[in-house]
Amino acid sequence: MSQPYQIPFLQTVAQKILDNHSGNLNNILVVLPSRRAGMYFKQYFGNVITKVTIAPPVLSMEGFAERFSKLVKADNVTLLFELYKVYKEENKDITIEKFAPLGKSLLSEFNMIDNNMTEEEAQKMFEHLNESKAIDHWAEGLSEEEAESFKKNWKNSNSSMTDFLAFWQNLSSSYTKFKASLAAKGIAYGGMLFREAYDHLAERINELGIDKVIFAGFSQMSGIEQSIVQYLTDLGKAQTYFDTDKRYHHSNKKHEAGYYLRRYVNGFAAQHHDYAVDQFSSHEKKVNFKAVSSIVGEVKFAGEWLASLLDTPDKRKEFVETLNHTAILLPDETVLPALLKSLPDIPFENGKTLAELTNITMGMSYEKTPFFDLITEIFKLKERVIFKDGQYCAYFKNVQNILRHPFFNSNYREIDVITGSILEDITKKNYINVPLDYLVEASGSLDIFKVVFKNWGNDYVSYIEHFQELINALLEMFKDVLKIEAPDPSRSIKISDSTFSYEEELLSILYDHLKHLYRVLPAFFPEKKELPIFVFKTLLMELLRGTKVPFTGVPIAPLQIMGMLESRALDFKNVLILSCNEGILPTKKSVEAIIPFDVRAQYGLPTYQDKNAAFAYTFYRLFHRSENLMFSYLDANAGNDIGEMSRLLLQVKEEMLDDPQFRLTTSDTSAAWMLAKADKTMGAPVEIVKSDVLKEKILRRLKRGVSPSAINSFIRNPLTFIDEKVIDLKEEDEIEEDLDNRSFGNLIHLSLEWGLRRMAGLDDKDENTPFVLRKEDFDKALKDKEFIPNVIQAAALEEKVELVKGQNLLLKAVAENLLQRYFKKQIEEIEKSTSKAIGIIGLEKYVTHNLKVDVEGEEIEIRLSGMADRIDVIDGQLRVVDYKSGGYQRSDMDVSDWNDILEDDHKGKFLQLSLYQYLLTSASADKSNEDFHKLIGAANRVLVKNGLPEVDLSLAIKSGFYFFRKINDGLIVCKEGQPIGGEEMEFLPKTEKLLENWTKRLLDTSSIIEDVI
Repeated sequence: MSQPYQIPFLQTVAQKILDNHSGNLNNILVVLPSRRAGMYFKQYFGNVITKVTIAPPVLSMEGFAERFSKLVKADNVTLLFELYKVYKEENKDITIEKFAPLGKSLLSEFNMIDNNMTEEEAQKMFEHLNESKAIDHWAEGLSEEEAESFKKNWKNSNSSMTDFLAFWQNLSSSYTKFKASLAAKGIAYGGMLFREAYDHLAERINELGIDKVIFAGFSQMSGIEQSIVQYLTDLGKAQTYFDTDKRYHHSNKKHEAGYYLRRYVNGFAAQHHDYAVDQFSSHEKKVNFKAVSSIVGEVKFAGEWLASLLDTPDKRKEFVETLNHTAILLPDETVLPALLKSLPDIPFENGKTLAELTNITMGMSYEKTPFFDLITEIFKLKERVIFKDGQYCAYFKNVQNILRHPFFNSNYREIDVITGSILEDITKKNYINVPLDYLVEASGSLDIFKVVFKNWGNDYVSYIEHFQELINALLEMFKDVLKIEAPDPSRSIKISDSTFSYEEELLSILYDHLKHLYRVLPAFFPEKKELPIFVFKTLLMELLRGTKVPFTGVPIAPLQIMGMLESRALDFKNVLILSCNEGILPTKKSVEAIIPFDVRAQYGLPTYQDKNAAFAYTFYRLFHRSENLMFSYLDANAGNDIGEMSRLLLQVKEEMLDDPQFRLTTSDTSAAWMLAKADKTMGAPVEIVKSDVLKEKILRRLKRGVSPSAINSFIRNPLTFIDEKVIDLKEEDEIEEDLDNRSFGNLIHLSLEWGLRRMAGLDDKDENTPFVLRKEDFDKALKDKEFIPNVIQAAALEEKVELVKGQNLLLKAVAENLLQRYFKKQIEEIEKSTSKAIGIIGLEKYVTHNLKVDVEGEEIEIRLSGMADRIDVIDGQLRVVDYKSGGYQRSDMDVSDWNDILEDDHKGKFLQLSLYQYLLTSASADKSNEDFHKLIGAANRVLVKNGLPEVDLSLAIKSGFYFFRKINDGLIVCKEGQPIGGEEMEFLPKTEKLLENWTKRLLDTSSIIEDVI
């Protein structure tokens, strides 16, 4: 028989409710942290009753708010458009496409405000964020003189800053009017729903005839949730039950796991008396830490761990009969698919399998599915469609990404043939902008490609219709029978089979959201249906991101697979937590909020510190009644970039070290892996033998095209090159709210490209018109205080980046400073030149050259291709220029022996310059290269018209970098005499020999790929 300490918390609560309220259970309401906890509570309540009894109703806290409020919670799309209506009253010029990203953030902030502040408190905070308060706040830490100067010059310094302050001034009125508008329609967002429920709490309690509301199992509660519990406590209508332990509440007043419960103890939690209970040391616990080398190894270990729990008939019998036997918790939900494939195949006496005795409560985030990636790529393609030379065209990289998506990289021969044909055509015809008509025609009989590549128009009905065509085409590809017709909101999906496949489930969810948008959007666009594709994308993706792909299973099963938060108030005998690495357990800091951290802290709004405290409680509570806890983490020393062991595990190690009830063991990675790790540390190679199939893929890749950066990738890490450039395996991009280094670099590149064109009076996207810039053009741009900020803002809009808050606002200022310094450097270059001008021949120009190399008697065709940031001419000398947002080491630019280039990955910048110089030198020498000589001819006409000398192709072509972290160094080229020169060999054959040696290494099937770590 179970010992008292092993009785689950919710069963204890059920027993207390039965003991104290057996006579009026109909008038009792139980509120728990989650619906999952409610299901377990009902099961436990059934265990403790001795006669037929109607259980009290059970709600989650969100369900409580919905029950007690007279408003109805609206969906995010409706809320976004309602907020846009209000916001536009104060900001007449803002369009829905500009507002959509900001609106999402504002909805989140307003929800957070209502969850934690009264309207009076909110207004005080908004006042703090108005112009004078913001300036005072930002001037803190300056001297008195500096602060006064800062305030004096603030408004005149930058119109974007003025707009920024106006945004804060309008925030208060937008908040107030938005709530009033929603209330008039009887709808609300979550925080507003709670606030309205609180305002009518006494009235609703009486209407519903509730004598007592039981709140059990809570830790972190929002401000409004605390107010609700406190108000009901003051009325004598509330009873609270907390699951706590003296170790983090009573004994250690600074322990973050007890942070919230200590805050409640002088209020509504005063009625709770057992804070000094010792659940950690009340029974023996086995605690194990397991270091593994990879996610694959981690899920494999999880399967082995489960098998060890069920390796005898008696253990399997206990498993089937125990309600709360085992839980596997996933702080990182992306591990779920791999975990499901690793579950052991264990037969049970009743004929059931382990899968039938497993429940997956968490679901898979739609955002983590391959289909979400495909939708993202389709939207990227549609957003970049341009009208050029009388036809609509798509950007070639977007086309390539779609054709290489796993849905199309399949065993369907027809798809494989068409995909390969289009990709090869794009390379052969040197397409930058690929005509949509060509793509549709090249798709042959495949509807899936036709619907993706044809023009979708510019209204939301067309978008929905085309997505529904896409669904049908995909289902046809999956050989299924689901058919969806015109966008009729009354129509439902018809399935011939009662069980959805995984793909069908994804498509069904997409269809439901499309149907919802078709219902909602006419209310906001009653007369015209035109809607920018970017806005439609924002709406649809927001709906999909908030969706979980459900898994079937028995709700109360002996094996539960769940997320960390779903474990609240639940107890299990055996617990395994995967991915226990810092940054995952707990999650890393988030900086997505509009309201600054210090203002949030000052006004009692939740910060990441509160989030960490809540997470710590969830983690430590799992120790209360469990007997066997296993924590696995990826070993940072085994070559992973994921980070160190979670600090929570380190805390457990420290705190439990001297406790006799804890049997703590640690297990590092396997001996085999440790040996491999030691070999890597000493520089030993990891060997991967090339197969004929892989060689064939490499040859196709060489023929299709390799860039200088791809060649550098091979030198740095051959395995990465094979994965990304040959097999087309790439790690999923992490979605960042803040600019990462790559995004910031893209922003700088685009700002430079568009800024130079604007100086010449050209359109931002006029790719084919050469132009001339003089000192006065740069002077004019520098004197115009709006020029650089406007260019950066336009580039940010193109890149879909918001620059109005947090780190991004700071990076905008950095970008403005970099462009100013760059323009000044250009003036210096112009003044040093004889012609006193720079001729811009091309920006972001695609340059290619085909060559053949000999590898063991076999002639190998290579297509070398690269996108040059800038091709220009000064005093008749042609130059190819590359922008780098980072810095450099001078030694990386110098090479004494060209053979070192393939051995030293630090020489990548030298190699890149050499290859770009080779591309242009080869193109100039190749009279059959019509595209290049046509480009030079157009440039010469512009140069002559401006009184400048033509391009002199007899001069050596110059290649160099502008490093923006060291912009004062100017254009950085290779060491004098390099790469041109060298007594033994001229530049062109010298570079071709280098490429031949590289190709030999790549194709050398008698050896191995050496990946030295």
